[in-house]
Amino acid sequence: MTIYQQMQYNPTQLRQMIRQATGQAKHRLVVALVLRSFLILLFAIIYISLFSSLFGQSNSYVGVGSFCILLSLKFINYGYHIIDSVLALLTVFSIFLLNSFILTTLPIWLYFVVNFSSLFVILLLTTTYPEFGNGGVYAFSYILITSNSVTTSVELTNRTLAIGLAAIFCMLVLIHKHHQANQSIRFHHILKNYSLKQRTYRWQLRLAIGITIALTLGQIIRVPRVMWMGYACMSILLPQEHQVVNRGLIRILGVVLGSTIFIFCLHFLPSKLIFLLGPIAGLGLGLTGSYFWASVLNCFGALSAAYLLLGVVPAGILRISNNLIGLICGLVIALLFQLIYHYFQNNSKTEAS
Repeated sequence: MTIYQQMQYNPTQLRQMIRQATGQAKHRLVVALVLRSFLILLFAIIYISLFSSLFGQSNSYVGVGSFCILLSLKFINYGYHIIDSVLALLTVFSIFLLNSFILTTLPIWLYFVVNFSSLFVILLLTTTYPEFGNGGVYAFSYILITSNSVTTSVELTNRTLAIGLAAIFCMLVLIHKHHQANQSIRFHHILKNYSLKQRTYRWQLRLAIGITIALTLGQIIRVPRVMWMGYACMSILLPQEHQVVNRGLIRILGVVLGSTIFIFCLHFLPSKLIFLLGPIAGLGLGLTGSYFWASVLNCFGALSAAYLLLGVVPAGILRISNNLIGLICGLVIALLFQLIYHYFQNNSKTEAS
């Protein structure tokens, strides 16, 4: 197998292959992983820069979100016919666009309803296989794009064009990679089998409610970077329910360490080298398989944008506090869902007996 062929595997597969390999084969796999991460970082910079240059800096977020979806679509489809899948993808991007300008105009109760409905529909359309992590990709993209809202007609035009271009790119990848997959399954088959007795659908509901509560709470207390609360809540509401507490602890420790390192870097590094922090962290994210180190490295990208508006130390403190609030929201929602599920499960057993 050539290095190019090895680079077609996703990072999880490559790291597993590296652990099992020895000698020259292991060396080639390491080269493939590093080269893959570097090329993806390079492509990401070019791709996101395209959106910034064509549609303005505010639409770089559309580039970031759609880039994540592109990478996901290379490996994971929606689990049903390509025609229905394309329609689902266009629906998702339409929601991104619509909520980019209506959310800021809504009263808080309607803000909650629209966010929940949107997230629930997106997850239902895209996460037939939640174990592959694509639910987090679409939820992340939704939070990122809609949290950076547009208000003027010029901004709305640019956002429409940016999302339209992103949708075309993603649609081409979806069709190219998965046009022959799941030809006998249509989306109405998915809906027909919908039941909260199935773990996947309970998880979709739990994640949509959790993120919505975190975002709504952020709006109520009026803090900057509300999206960080949504990300933190999202990060622990995995399909694997037993990992919630452990993942929450790992994330907050990673955020504290990452924010602290970032603050120290900005104080001690020469100003002309600060721009390298983002790309270096991005390369590290492609190489690490550790959620702790991913939480550390994610702080560099998040704070690189925030500190210019908020200041270095205030941005770091806000990063930690918003993540803590989001994690608490996620833990509470996870606990409530577990209690409710066990309550109905016990009632069903009682009635059956």
